[in-house]
Amino acid sequence: MRSFKQNPPRWRARLRRYAPWIAVLALAALLVGAVAVRQRRTAPDPVALSYSTLLHELAAGRIESLEIEPGREVRGRWRSAGQDSLFRVVYTSATFDEVLRRAERVGVGVAFVERGPQNRFQIINLLVVLAGFGVLGWLVSRGLSGQAPAGSLGDEAVSSTTFANVAGNEGTVAELREIVEFLRSPGKFDKVGARVPKGVLMYGPPGTGKTLMARAVAGEARVPFFAISGSEVTGFLIGLGVARVKGLFKKARKRGGVIFIDEIDALGSKRGVNRNHNEDDRTLNQLRVEMDGFSQREGVLVIGATNRAEDLDPALLRPGRFDRSVSVGLPSVDEREAILRLHVAERAVPVAGDVDLGRLARLMPQTSGADLANLVNEAAIVAARQGADTVAWGHIESARDRLLLGKERTGFRASDGEWQIVAVHEAGHALAGVVCCPEDGLHKVTIQPRGQAMGVAFFSPAADQHLHSRRYLESQILKGLAGRAAEELVFGPELITSGARSDLQQTTRIAREMVYHLGMGRTTGLIAHDPHGTPLSGEAHASMDRDVKEIVETLNARVKALVEMHRSALEALARALLEQETLSGEEAIAIFEAHGVVRDETAPPGPGSAGPAGPDRGSPRPRSAGTHPLSAHRA
Repeated sequence: MRSFKQNPPRWRARLRRYAPWIAVLALAALLVGAVAVRQRRTAPDPVALSYSTLLHELAAGRIESLEIEPGREVRGRWRSAGQDSLFRVVYTSATFDEVLRRAERVGVGVAFVERGPQNRFQIINLLVVLAGFGVLGWLVSRGLSGQAPAGSLGDEAVSSTTFANVAGNEGTVAELREIVEFLRSPGKFDKVGARVPKGVLMYGPPGTGKTLMARAVAGEARVPFFAISGSEVTGFLIGLGVARVKGLFKKARKRGGVIFIDEIDALGSKRGVNRNHNEDDRTLNQLRVEMDGFSQREGVLVIGATNRAEDLDPALLRPGRFDRSVSVGLPSVDEREAILRLHVAERAVPVAGDVDLGRLARLMPQTSGADLANLVNEAAIVAARQGADTVAWGHIESARDRLLLGKERTGFRASDGEWQIVAVHEAGHALAGVVCCPEDGLHKVTIQPRGQAMGVAFFSPAADQHLHSRRYLESQILKGLAGRAAEELVFGPELITSGARSDLQQTTRIAREMVYHLGMGRTTGLIAHDPHGTPLSGEAHASMDRDVKEIVETLNARVKALVEMHRSALEALARALLEQETLSGEEAIAIFEAHGVVRDETAPPGPGSAGPAGPDRGSPRPRSAGTHPLSAHRA
């Protein structure tokens, strides 16, 4: 299993380090406060008298002694024990002679005193509290809050990860091996005048292993590894981000090694565009200066990772800063199988004999390495929950359905009529998929409620597809429209339901992609809409919208004719779903073939055209354009 030796989280380490000092300050503040409170309780404040009352009491002989603090007040003590023993009178220097003359006349002793602050304990307590806040503020600035301290961003660590811990993305790994050679023996390249790259930018979808590969580069080269996040560098304090970047590169220059900046788009986004304040721009400028300032002989390599390379500032990406750009894409079917085998081996997951990782890789199109790792973990959890000693194929199926379709909705109740509609709806999806798109094999059909869906027809392509033909993309629209067409055929137009909402959204999006971006509209031809270029005229948009509508309506007529032609097979599959709830693809196809359904290998294309379709309906997470379209259809 991968191991990555690094220091514990900074805030925990600093909390343990400074906790005794915080405790001492808190205890001192409590003690001083307690002493001050006790002092106030044991020594009550003197009774306040007016100046005229003081003169009257002096004349009456009821005052025993006086203490005069020049410029501030007069304090005195009564002769009678029945009264409060102390009193005070605030006065000005102009009354000094009169008080002194009258006190001498009646024989009252007068003493002159010079006192310091009267609330010395309160002042000491305030100073202690202020010192405590100052220390806490200093600790926060030093990283107690979880932010990296200025000048010490990115703790040095040693990576034990190597390329043996990486599976898939063989092209990316091959390019990174060359980077490792640069770090190991830069002199070999200096001899022939080659310049060692200063920076490598890795970009691609989330979960594809960019961080893992950066650790593997440091582990293979046996150099220190400084890992930070782009959001750690930026801050609202002026100069804080600049100081952090300076400190990070200063440490790296001393030892050499790999500086890994994850989510570098948080630090290196285009200047002046959607920025919160100018401090972000100053921090980015400092990063550019630091990358320009170190020599290749210092053995420092900066690796940046991002999911949004298009948002990065062009000045950051020029040669001399990030010399290499490495695309880390989603793995192919063979690479997915290798990733699954790696995770099974590293975690020592005992798999049963019926587990076919190659088949599982084919059933998980357009998934990342993180998705596959999560799938293996979820399958092991299911097996442990059921008390099994090994992970069987059923556990993997359950974990896969949970990840792609959502958690099973236990306790969900619906009427018999609703279940009949769901069964017919999913049977329509399955029928259109088997007939119109045989290259996408039918994996299963179920009316078991999961997530927000009451049922699903799941299709799995035999191999990864990177280019989609017009016929193929039209078949995705046919599959999407078949559920509603089946409802309308069996129950009538008045009883169609809201279950086709997401299907209609998906098919409309595919049709718009066909017309707006792939030049497959009947009237608009090869005109394509570029959202970042010159806008199209209103007339062109109207023509494109008419082409989109024509594609959807024409294909809807085709799929209605299809489900009406094979109504007996549709109703037979719906009855089987109501009885068994879940049917495998083989079982559903056997029912279709028993009712005369033949897969149409040469279905003629309908009008219109299609482009790369969008998100996998079997997955709750969005996918970028160009991924496999509509692998699942839900009610």
